[in-house]
Amino acid sequence: MPSARDLVYGELRRRLMSGAFLPGQRLREEHIASELAVSRTPVRNAIGRLAAEGLVKRDGRRGTVVLGWSDRDINEAFELRLLLEPYAARVAAVQATPAQIDALEDLNQGMLEAVESYDPQQPGGLDESGPLAESAGDDRVARIQYYNNRFHHALIEAAQSARVRALVDNLLDMPITIGSFYFYTREDMLRSVEHHRQIIAALRASDPACAEAAMRLHLTATHLLFRRQRNTPAHPGAPADSDAPMT
Repeated sequence: MPSARDLVYGELRRRLMSGAFLPGQRLREEHIASELAVSRTPVRNAIGRLAAEGLVKRDGRRGTVVLGWSDRDINEAFELRLLLEPYAARVAAVQATPAQIDALEDLNQGMLEAVESYDPQQPGGLDESGPLAESAGDDRVARIQYYNNRFHHALIEAAQSARVRALVDNLLDMPITIGSFYFYTREDMLRSVEHHRQIIAALRASDPACAEAAMRLHLTATHLLFRRQRNTPAHPGAPADSDAPMT
């Protein structure tokens, strides 16, 4: 059974990724502990892990504050991926082994099954037994994001280039990349699965140009989607520096 520490971490991380907190908002341990019906110790531990991931920052006098991503940060991350991942897909169309392509297909199938089980009425996978009824591993969106992240890492590995891997792995594990699926609708997720299928088909056909184009389309669509959702505030009119409990 997951520990209270892991459950609190998973719940806070989900809420951060889904936009429940605004950039600059203070996180008060006592408020979080009260809402989640736990002591302050697992909350403090969870916040420490989130700080290590770059999602929040301990700011002395102000306590813990939520970090934001500027439009420039987001655009730069996607532009770098657009430069590197289509190239990696092109190389993978030549270098990938049948086993590596099969692994990509398995990951995409896992993602599809997770999407098909996704309930948009319960985005966090919570139920009536309480806010920590399920662990982070049971969070439906987290499962989808896990398969998506592994798919992109596996594609980089299939390119069989240490240089490419060194450049791209960090981009794939950035919080802004990992959190992107919390902004997706079910239809958006299914479209992403279909893009993956097109990439896999190009790899099986050993078609570098098609693989490169399919990856470029996938990332361009993802960037446009993220920009669209970012321009729709999760909490219109909310103050940037709020002491309010979580919503």
